[in-house]
Amino acid sequence: MPKILILDIYRETPYRISKDTSGGYGTGNDFGEGLIPYLLKKRLKYLSDWPPLFAAYTHSILKENYETVDFKKINNFKEIEDEIENYDYFVIVSSIVCCETELSLIKELFKRKKKCVAIGPFSTNKPELYLNSGASVIIGEPEAFFSKEKISDISLSPKKISVNSQIDINSLPFPKWNILLNLGKIKLYGNYKTVPILGTRGCPYSCFRYCVYPLQQGRVVRQRTPSNIFKEIEYWHKTFGVELFIFRDPVFSINKKHTKELCDIIISSNIKIKFVIETHLRLLDEDLLNNLKNAGLVFVKVGIENADEDILYNEKRFSVKKDEQLNKILLLKKKKIGISAMYILGFPTDNEDSIKRTISYAIKLNTEFAQFSIWTPYPGTPVFNDFKNSITVKTYEGFDQYRLTFKHKNLTYDQLRNFLSLAYNNYYLRVSWMINYVFKKN
Repeated sequence: MPKILILDIYRETPYRISKDTSGGYGTGNDFGEGLIPYLLKKRLKYLSDWPPLFAAYTHSILKENYETVDFKKINNFKEIEDEIENYDYFVIVSSIVCCETELSLIKELFKRKKKCVAIGPFSTNKPELYLNSGASVIIGEPEAFFSKEKISDISLSPKKISVNSQIDINSLPFPKWNILLNLGKIKLYGNYKTVPILGTRGCPYSCFRYCVYPLQQGRVVRQRTPSNIFKEIEYWHKTFGVELFIFRDPVFSINKKHTKELCDIIISSNIKIKFVIETHLRLLDEDLLNNLKNAGLVFVKVGIENADEDILYNEKRFSVKKDEQLNKILLLKKKKIGISAMYILGFPTDNEDSIKRTISYAIKLNTEFAQFSIWTPYPGTPVFNDFKNSITVKTYEGFDQYRLTFKHKNLTYDQLRNFLSLAYNNYYLRVSWMINYVFKKN
């Protein structure tokens, strides 16, 4: 019986790296300089950490079929060097933010004639990097491959393994978070036992030109049935005392009927849980929010992105008008649902004045959390071709969503990093924010 080790390797940084964000490409949360960025980096690194869901599901499927399937999060090859003879196959969790680190690991394993396969959206879209280092690459959803094929199909000679169909996400076995996580360690949204959870895959919105979610998940939305989602919620709550669930859907509530059915099941069960979603303001109305609130919704992540509607229109970003944004934010506050608003600095048509307006607009909305990042043309996305001749970063790991990666016509690298630091420091070092979100809680 083959022995398998799934390796999730991270480069050493003073800030959190998440391979689960940005559609499985990952992000490196280097928020800039100053007191607030330092505190946020320290907090996130230790209180918000889990592997990508595609890796967790792959682990579950393999555990169903093989006796020895281990999962290790490491920072360098030396951590597992003495153990590699114990395994026959190595599954490498790929990302853009740890790409060169992953390639180095694969080369070390290949030197020792170990069979490796890379999985994930980034290796799917840049397979030659991993093939040239000594790993085979699953092109597509790894869950679809491992649910039908044997790992013995992977040989020492690197090759592309194309998956011609997508997985039925209702058929996925629950991730084994009791093995993969310290359930009490994820405390970004409070002191609760927490697990990530998936309700849907796929996103149809026009920002697919920039967004990496459709690269592997597709633009057609696939849904788990409400009863299937609830079954997982109930399992973690009753078996392990999990109280908070973080939905990792690209856009939660994209199908209102589906969302309401899930809420009704949770409410009628009398189970007392909390959950966090990421969605689009356009999808939220008072009736739906009442359902979500009664079912346990405590926090919403929404993309505001930029204060300048013309910039968003020119860049084909899917958004709503500022008046509607403000009304929806006020409605969420009225319902006492926490809000994390996400903003992007450095759009191709951004300039100093438009960035200052975006920071001021964020301060006006005054949500519990504000997340500022830098616009990034990711390799593999349609928009990358427009910027490939002006890319300035030397490594794939530089595409971390918090650094300028191309020659901007209006802004320099240092200017944008300074604006990023300014945004975080100005936002959180305000009396009005502290009164609303620090002192009231205490």
